[in-house]
Amino acid sequence: MFKYTPRIDFPLLLAISLLILLGSLTVWSASGFSESILERHLVRAVMAISCIVVMSVIPPLSYKRATPYLYASAVILLLGVIFAGDSTNGSQRWLVIGPIRFQPSELVKVAIPLMVAWILAAEGGRPDIKKITICLLVTSVPAGLIFIQPDLDGAIFTVIYALFVLYFAGMSWKIIGSFIGGVAITIPMLWFFVMEAYQKKRVTQFLDPESDPLGAGYQIIQSLIAIGSGGMHGKGWTNATQGQLGFIPESHTDFIFSTYAEQWGFIGCLLLVGLYLFITGRVIWLAYQCKSSFNRLVSATFALSFFLYAFINMGMVSGILPVMGSPLPFFSYGGTAMITQGICFGIIMSLCLQKSYKP
Repeated sequence: MFKYTPRIDFPLLLAISLLILLGSLTVWSASGFSESILERHLVRAVMAISCIVVMSVIPPLSYKRATPYLYASAVILLLGVIFAGDSTNGSQRWLVIGPIRFQPSELVKVAIPLMVAWILAAEGGRPDIKKITICLLVTSVPAGLIFIQPDLDGAIFTVIYALFVLYFAGMSWKIIGSFIGGVAITIPMLWFFVMEAYQKKRVTQFLDPESDPLGAGYQIIQSLIAIGSGGMHGKGWTNATQGQLGFIPESHTDFIFSTYAEQWGFIGCLLLVGLYLFITGRVIWLAYQCKSSFNRLVSATFALSFFLYAFINMGMVSGILPVMGSPLPFFSYGGTAMITQGICFGIIMSLCLQKSYKP
């Protein structure tokens, strides 16, 4: 009989806790030692850890049964954003319910992997064209609603979550190659007919930030200066002048890695990358111990999505990728994203560690 006790993988929890500790130290220094920002960050960190513990208690079968309802809830909330959303910087991406302000697109990070895995587990076998089409149609609904906000990055990530599940389910490389070819053909169409001016500016600034050093290229130039000035060993905690003196906008949110690199240098960056690789590898290893295909697909997809966000954030602040609105998981200042990651890892621990569950 199922016992309502947490199932925690302690090496995984320890690595996540270390990420949060390093992130908290960096948020505090990057924010100019703002106690209010640090307090809010720590409250959200505690909430994320609590989500891991609470979600690990729920039996895997409950997640499987709740998946269609979670997907429907995500779609309804995204529709709510269109009709009654709160606008910030020209984008309508938030819902305000009483004292709570949250971004429903974060729920899609949980709902889409669960829903696509639910469809594939019900059908069984490797995904063929029919199964792939059904999965992509299901994914296109929330992706389209997120695109309307407008949030092109979020819409693309939504499709990527589905593709990760299909990949782990054994989608053939011929189909993968065809999809990559289709994306390559679509990119020029996105540039001319879909992308907004600010999104095009991100790409041009990525290709040549020196073309507008005091405008669009300013942030990435200052970020590269901060990373380079950290050297091998860094300047030491509280000594990151680029972040603390305000040269790097968003230094405690999306560009927090720049401040961290300036403080702890190349060695500190190796430690941080090592933590992300360990967490990703650990989850994938746990996922492939699962007998249930649903458990395995969801957990492995959450792991790869987690690493993707870390890779994109580090890549954009290092100048090897265009700037996107992608926080560094369990590290950047921010509420909804950190709590969502906590929920994902709680689900992972439930799916991978509940030995009493028989698929």
